[in-house]
Amino acid sequence: MSRFPYVASLVFAGTLGLSELTPALASFASPTLATPAEIAQNTDDDPLIREYWRKSYAGNAEAQRILGAILSYDYAEDGHIDDDEHFTITRLLECAALQGDQPAIDQLQNINANFDISETGECYYTGAGYTADQKQNAPDISDTANSYDGDEYALRARAMNGDPAAQFALAEYLEGQFLFFDAFEEAEGWYNCAAKQGYAPAIAVLADGDAITTYPASEPCPFTNRTMNADGTITERFTSSRPIVIEPAPAAPAPAPVSAPATAPEPAMTPPTPDTEPLFADALAAYHGDGVPQDFTRAMELARKAADHNHAGAINLIGVMYLNGSGVAPDATEAAYHYRRAADLGDVSAMVNLADCYLHGIGVDVSLPRAREWYEKAASDGDAYAQYNLSAIYQSGAEGIEPDPVLARKWMKLAAENGDPDAPYHYGHFLEYGIGGPEDPAGAIAWYQKAVELDDTNGFAAMGRMHYYGEYTTEDLELAWYYLSIAAARDHVEAKTWIEVAAPSVTYEQRARAAAQVTRYLAEKGAQ
Repeated sequence: MSRFPYVASLVFAGTLGLSELTPALASFASPTLATPAEIAQNTDDDPLIREYWRKSYAGNAEAQRILGAILSYDYAEDGHIDDDEHFTITRLLECAALQGDQPAIDQLQNINANFDISETGECYYTGAGYTADQKQNAPDISDTANSYDGDEYALRARAMNGDPAAQFALAEYLEGQFLFFDAFEEAEGWYNCAAKQGYAPAIAVLADGDAITTYPASEPCPFTNRTMNADGTITERFTSSRPIVIEPAPAAPAPAPVSAPATAPEPAMTPPTPDTEPLFADALAAYHGDGVPQDFTRAMELARKAADHNHAGAINLIGVMYLNGSGVAPDATEAAYHYRRAADLGDVSAMVNLADCYLHGIGVDVSLPRAREWYEKAASDGDAYAQYNLSAIYQSGAEGIEPDPVLARKWMKLAAENGDPDAPYHYGHFLEYGIGGPEDPAGAIAWYQKAVELDDTNGFAAMGRMHYYGEYTTEDLELAWYYLSIAAARDHVEAKTWIEVAAPSVTYEQRARAAAQVTRYLAEKGAQ
């Protein structure tokens, strides 16, 4: 089940059916936007979701569009997207569209949003705007905000652009809204944002305020990825290792006189995406040393060029290199971030890698539900490894996931059929003992034999046991001894027990012939 880039078309117009929402949602009468804390709670406090929020607050159009898609998935889990959720998704799409993001513009035509790119608009989160006649510059952030001056919009704009004084002033203002607990939580966040930049008043508040939580040093500002130094230079930190320096925003131009409106410029055309497959192929060759000297630095350089044009495989490769420390310092958080981006683009390998991150807590907090979610997406696209792991999750259950032997059996069967090397034995086990369905010991034999062909030690142990009893296949003590001896040589505990059980029944000649075959087989495998 592949999806279009960023799952935009399928999410907003198709899969979730937002275009069929009631007309009442179009008016958005006095909408109440969920706070960052509420949004984090709605998405299992996912650090990658928070990263997309930070990018969106910082004005990244692509992040705004992707976040809208991700939230639409999360909000639709209960089968219904309410007014507030629809408002949040639509405002994010509008923020991207107002910056000229064509996929977002197109998507807004497919949902009940009443959006017209020809009209003047402002992003709900950043204040940046766009019209068909002129680009709107971001608010002037050169003035230091030492106190709240009554213009909360301007203060928020400066705070989101990284001004620590503005962040502190905004926190003071919000803390005063004591009747609203969410305002206090937001104030707490802004105090931490300012303190992390070394702003002395904020540090003092955190030191003296018993009711205000000080965030760990490793936790970034929850609202923006921008910081600002004393001369007004903004640094945008989208990831932990790639700071991007941005010049201070120029002051907004004076509006044109009414009698002489500015001539509308030609709309900027989005350049065509170049053919990135050769770049990705060269990156893979450099990474693996396939036909060229292995060069991780070169591989990263080429992968980044392809990733700049949204090549999902290249983005996934960047994640792999960060996880393994190939040519870069190992960074599990970076790896998880790139896996998520590639997974959102529909890359199945990235979905599996991201699921592994959630399963083992690599760069993200351990979350079995999140692991299941991404394994299921990859499994539905036919990935055998994901199908095997999904079966294991349903077989054991945990963290709010009830064991489901029927689903476990279904996914293990698919994994076995699609080539996972460990799945044939386990699916045979399901069949032999009737787990998740009817017993079929005879059918299990074929899968145990397939496991033997794949050199699975479990398969050797099972086939040895089957041939010893001879109930569903031929009774053959010599063959049983051969299979059990290979498994026992590999320290299979049950095989060692079955050898002891079978020993009185197996003749010296049978053992000798089997032993010769075992020696030959193990030698061949050892030489491979």
